[in-house]
Amino acid sequence: MRAWLHRGATAARLAGDRADLWPAGALGSLAFLGWLPLLLVVARIDVGDLTFLASSLRASSAFPANVIALCVALVAGVVMLCLLAAAAEAALLRTVSAAEARHPPFSHAALVGLTVILICALPAAAATAALLLGAVALVPAEFQSPDLGVPLAVRLVSLLLPFLLVLGLATLAGQAIGGAALRLGLAPEAPPVALALARGMRELLRRPWGRIGIATVGLLADLIAAALTYAALRVLWAPIAGELGRGRLASPDTLLLLVGFVAIWLALVLAAGALHVGISAWWALELADPSVEAPNAAVARPGARGGSTDDARPLD
Repeated sequence: MRAWLHRGATAARLAGDRADLWPAGALGSLAFLGWLPLLLVVARIDVGDLTFLASSLRASSAFPANVIALCVALVAGVVMLCLLAAAAEAALLRTVSAAEARHPPFSHAALVGLTVILICALPAAAATAALLLGAVALVPAEFQSPDLGVPLAVRLVSLLLPFLLVLGLATLAGQAIGGAALRLGLAPEAPPVALALARGMRELLRRPWGRIGIATVGLLADLIAAALTYAALRVLWAPIAGELGRGRLASPDTLLLLVGFVAIWLALVLAAGALHVGISAWWALELADPSVEAPNAAVARPGARGGSTDDARPLD
């Protein structure tokens, strides 16, 4: 446990020393959860809007073709975000090991990363499908129930809590396997994707608590960063929304507020990128154990056997 925490502290120090990696980390963080706070603040989606959208889709003469088209668009959007995350991770690992000349083409690395991410996301996709089916079966009755003074959002979360817990566990399992498989598959002279996934699964079975621990810390860090970003952006957006509601988009005050809003959002995304780099470095230090079949440690070289990071240092 002490060595595991020491590797985490070393990873945080490495991330703080390598500001050149933060943009790639920011892209990876943005593709995962970083886009959600901005959408929730600016678009202000609520349960009533979703209910109206569902009823409009059902009442349309194009039903069910419109629902199928919407699902295809959502799936395409998710795949695009996964591709951006894979490209960001490939760019991050290439930047760290710039001295290496054995990297495959960037397009190939991005496709390998996309394959690993999509395969490891299958448990979360199945849990999401179960959540949607549960929502379809349970939510309509909750809308028709009498109001007991509890906000509708709270009632819906409590109603769907088992599905949400399964989704969280499925996401955690996918990240515990994919965290190792992604870095093994993107390393110089990497093995085939199937072998990288098999090694990622073997890594989870060999050291389950360490791998699950990093995945848990990474997921919690992303959720906390998204929550803090949402809270900050909501406060900053309130005066802008008031100005826009009065039709003062072109006024100098509104434009200045918008510029400040975007600047602060970008700064928060960059901070989340630094956090992403730290988690990626932690994974690399965990995989730097010589007993692990990894061609290259992506962010640091191990200095001693057994995963010790006393002599770990960034690649030049």
